[in-house]
Amino acid sequence: MELGARQHFTASKDSREAAEHVAERASLLKSPWMKTLEPERDVCVLFPGQGTQKKGMADKLIENCSEAKALFERASQVLGYDLAELVSRGPQGKLDQTRYAQPAVFVTALAAVEKAKRDCFQQMRHTKMAAGFSLGEYCALVYGQAMTFEDGLRVVKARAEAMDEAAKAEDSCMASIAGVDDRTLLELIADASAEVGTNGRAYVANYMFAEGRTCSGDRQVLKKLCELVSSLGAGRSAKMVAVSGAFHTPYMESAQARLAEVLDKTQISQPTIPVLSNVTGQYFMNPSHIRALLKRQIVEPVRWEQCMREATKSSHGHAGYIESGPGKQLKAMMRRIDQEAWSKMIVLE
Repeated sequence: MELGARQHFTASKDSREAAEHVAERASLLKSPWMKTLEPERDVCVLFPGQGTQKKGMADKLIENCSEAKALFERASQVLGYDLAELVSRGPQGKLDQTRYAQPAVFVTALAAVEKAKRDCFQQMRHTKMAAGFSLGEYCALVYGQAMTFEDGLRVVKARAEAMDEAAKAEDSCMASIAGVDDRTLLELIADASAEVGTNGRAYVANYMFAEGRTCSGDRQVLKKLCELVSSLGAGRSAKMVAVSGAFHTPYMESAQARLAEVLDKTQISQPTIPVLSNVTGQYFMNPSHIRALLKRQIVEPVRWEQCMREATKSSHGHAGYIESGPGKQLKAMMRRIDQEAWSKMIVLE
């Protein structure tokens, strides 16, 4: 009797410890930094936005990483179409449409993180903070455990569809401007609007790096703005961007209303690491703050330069910066923001 009881106790203890080990491992895979002391964390993880999508961008991830493949399978269930097929075979024209581009980049960037958790676990366990450019902000929040993958994807799907429809309602687009200070740029936007003489408007949509901005708004106003910038001479550049939509401006107000409905129904938690906000260039404080700023982000400019000024402060002691692909958009911008941080940056693809 005593021997049987002892064996039963030992078996139960072993079973309990095995279950606890499995649960702990699952938790670590979600939040690799969970058991890393704060002073030992020195990695900033960054996520790109729309515009980095390209056919075949996730082929190696899906082929070589079962966790990444599973993420695409889960995504297809949420989206209602085969995302892996679209990302692999295109056509590129369809993949470039906002309603498809945003979910594709969102899932690919997080799939790259899944592979990194498996292959570079020691590096990922030192994550100190995260940030994302526009759409990438949702990746950062999911990575920081503020939203589940499925909930984050549902919000991204609604956001992408709403932005796509809002863009089609107006003859709007974006333009890339470099070599012009902000005060002069605002004056040129006002001059362009006056010269076109319509109700068209234009705004600064993305603060990418010093004197590197993207403007969004009425197509004719932006064309005139590009002419005015080019007329200033050497050291300035201005070109129209192949994006049909005045993103991050009041032109997206109809999309904002639809996004707000979805966000209000979405469970949002306190992030387990600091996550920077595009709207403020500072950290999200709590779930209600996250919800409010995500609603604002769709109609307000992305302050990426400001986010990176915070992320690269020497007081953080960052030993590395990781861009979770596709593409190298953020690394290219980091070179114009902070050379030392750029030298410490790697890209997951």
